[in-house]
Formats: sequence, structure tokens, C-alpha cells
Amino acid sequence: MCSERLFSPSELSRYDGVHSTDIYISFRGRVYDVSSRSDMYGGSPPGPYHVLAGRECARALSTMSLALEDVGREDTEDLQNLIAKLEKAMNPVEVRAAVDRAAEEWQKKFDESYAVIGALQKPLPGQKVSAAKLQQGFLNLVHSLRGGRGGAGTEQGGPAAAFSHASLHPAPGRTPPALGTKVESAGPFELVSRKPRIYLQRRFLSSAECRTLISMILHRQEGMRFDKKVRAPLEVSDEHWTEEQRSLILRIETRLAALTGGPIHDDEVALVGTLTPPDKSLVATGSSCTVAEHLGLHVDTNAAPWRFCTAIIYLSSLGDGLEGGETVFPAALPLGGEALPSEASERAVEAAGRLLELGIVHTDKALSPSAREAARELLDAARPEGPGLRVKPEEGSVCIFWTRQDDGEIDRFSWHGGAPVAQDAAGGGGQNSQPSDWKWTLQKFKEVPVSVRHNPGLLADFVRTTRFNASQG
Repeated sequence: MCSERLFSPSELSRYDGVHSTDIYISFRGRVYDVSSRSDMYGGSPPGPYHVLAGRECARALSTMSLALEDVGREDTEDLQNLIAKLEKAMNPVEVRAAVDRAAEEWQKKFDESYAVIGALQKPLPGQKVSAAKLQQGFLNLVHSLRGGRGGAGTEQGGPAAAFSHASLHPAPGRTPPALGTKVESAGPFELVSRKPRIYLQRRFLSSAECRTLISMILHRQEGMRFDKKVRAPLEVSDEHWTEEQRSLILRIETRLAALTGGPIHDDEVALVGTLTPPDKSLVATGSSCTVAEHLGLHVDTNAAPWRFCTAIIYLSSLGDGLEGGETVFPAALPLGGEALPSEASERAVEAAGRLLELGIVHTDKALSPSAREAARELLDAARPEGPGLRVKPEEGSVCIFWTRQDDGEIDRFSWHGGAPVAQDAAGGGGQNSQPSDWKWTLQKFKEVPVSVRHNPGLLADFVRTTRFNASQG
């Protein structure tokens, strides 16, 4: 390899076919460009091996396992689970030989089919920080931000102790201080729905901060045409940022961690900036804005299975002559509507539950007749005149909602999608709008820490604690 580029795991994760049109994967530490096979590794629509995009895949492919505990690993030494699974067909020696042979065949296939563009950085001895230390560090950080009394995170107990500590939630008012930045002007942290749990805070960011973030998204996408949806990761460690820009990202990450109760850790993706330009066909026809004609509906475990909570920060309000762009929750029951939901709401909730029972997490993946019928009913509910809740883009505001319930299971009420941006019914000036008038957002997908992912009890405790802490503001 000439002029070999060294990728950290987080750098490699950017090239997953979703946050970037390029798709890279690593096999035994060699990073390959597999963008030519988006049908296999791409994310839209998801290919059969999309889970490997932006990851190390040697163990997963060599053992033919896409289980979460195998994806992202290079080692193939420990094969006890595979040996137990195949004990009736192969003995341990045969399993080892088969895995080694598969590894060599995959290595040859990648070398012959794809360009090697770099290497995956290996952790240094002793470099890895334990999940417990990450969680403890988060608790201490929140405690110091609040200026609370007592020793944050000093309670004794089992693995769940860190998750139940009272200092996970900020002081009343729900506005944890941003490092070095005054946030007194932020609005109250308002509960707008219990099913799913949704909070809204206006003026979470200032106009100046929103403009800075939009410029950073543009910088990451320099040279691209903005005629379709654009996504750009904003990582603290990105070498392109100035110290001021890096500090802004860190402040946002810290404030969102405190609001959601989810510690900052290496196993969740960076902030993602998104631009949604006007849909030209809707501008031309003046059609109403429907989710079905845009990107469909989903629950946020669609793209990553361990998400529990999502924050959508709106960096702009739509300009004159434009409408739509709302975040639509067709099955949500807004405050005051839980006791006597309408027939339309009941149908939407029932359809949302049916899809989850069928293992469907995105309406585009509803293929069977029963799944298609449920998807159609839910998409009908997402129309502008339908039930549920619609959050309008407003510069500086943040919408935070929980994908998981107290028991850790996916919340059927949390199905959502983005309405397209279109010219308003009066015909306004939408056709001549500028990019600054369009819909810009910054999203954070909070994920449960690795230490609790495979223990249903601890996972439920963690999610329940974050939901409870948010309710105390």
C-alpha cells in the first residue's frame, strides 16, 4: 500500500453508505473501498451486508455471523459459541479449519476485487477505557456542571448503580450550563407527549450557533450539489475544525448528554448535520407535503439497534414561500389526548404495533401483504390532516424523544418521519429560496452503553433511569 492512510474506528465508521456516499470496510486491518457494491454494503436501501459498512468485518465474515457481538472484530481465536452451534455437524478441529479457510478466501476476494486505501488503527496496550470509567466520568462531569453537592457517582453497588444516581438529571429548569456559555435565554424543557415521551425546548441554541453549525455542514460537503438530502457527521476530533468550532460541538454533546441522561461514550455515532432542500416536484405542483412521498416512517433502531433516545436540533426556520419539514409522529398521543384518543389515533397506534410485531422498523421494508397494509395505515395517519404530533422546524429549538420504553422495548408510539419541504399553497417565493431558507438540522442518536446491551435487566434499568430523570425537570 502506498501512502497508506491510518483510520481510527470512528473515522472508518463515517464511510457507511449512509453518512457518506463512499463505503469502506476493514478486513484483518486492511481498509477497502467497496463503494462499487452498494447493493451489498449500501444503506439506502440496506444491502445484506450493510451492518459491516464502516466496520472491521474479519470475524463476522469468517464465521458467517452478522450478530452484533461479532461485527467490528478482527479476532477469530474464540470460537466456542460457533463450535457449540455446529457440534452436531462438525468437531472443533473442523470448525477451526473451516473458519481459517473462509478467512483466507475472503482475504483473497477483497484483494482481487477492491482497492486497499489504508489500514485500521489498532488500540494500544492499555489504551481502552472501561465502560464503567466512561460512565463515572460522565456522572462527575454532570455533577460539576450543576455545581451539586455531595460526590456524584460515588454510590456503591452493582453495575446498575451508576445509572440510578440522581445527578444524571440537571437542576430544575432543564438547562444544564454549556461549558463557558450562558444559556439563560433557553426556553423551558416542555413535555409535549408521554406516548412516546417527547420534550421540546426552544432557544436551545442561539442564531449565531445555528449559523456556525450550518457553515460547518457546508464545509464538510464542499463541492456537492444541494438538490437532495445531505448528511454530514460533525465529530469533535475532526481536524478541519477550529478550536472554537470544536468547543461548540463538545458543548452540544455535553448538554444533550445531561438532558437525556445518556453518557458520552465511544459506541455511539457523532452528531449528524442534515440539509433537506425543497422537493422540486412538490414546488412545481404545489402538492401537499406527505411523508409517504418523501422518506417514509421508521423507528430509530432502523439504522442502529441500540438507540434509545434521539435529539433533533432545528438549525433553521423555513423561509418565506416554503412549508412542510415537520417531524411527524403519527401514532403519538399529545398531552391531553391520552384519555380519549380518536379512532384515527387508535388505528395508527394499532398499525404501528403490528409493524413492530412483524419485525418491521421502516415502512419501506414492509413487503408482506399484512405488513404493507399496516404501513399504508400508518402513512395515511402521517398526512397533514392526520392524528398524532407534528413538530415544526424552528431555529434553535430541540426535540428530544425516546425510542425505548421503561422496559427497554421499542415504543410503538415512536414511529416518525420527516415531511418534505415544498412551496406553500399560495405559491410564495419558494422557487427562488436560498439554501439558508431550507431545513437544516443537527441530530444526536443516543445509544445504550456496551456494558448493558446484552443484559435485558440492566438495559431496562438504564433506559428507565434516563426517562425518569428527564421527567424530574
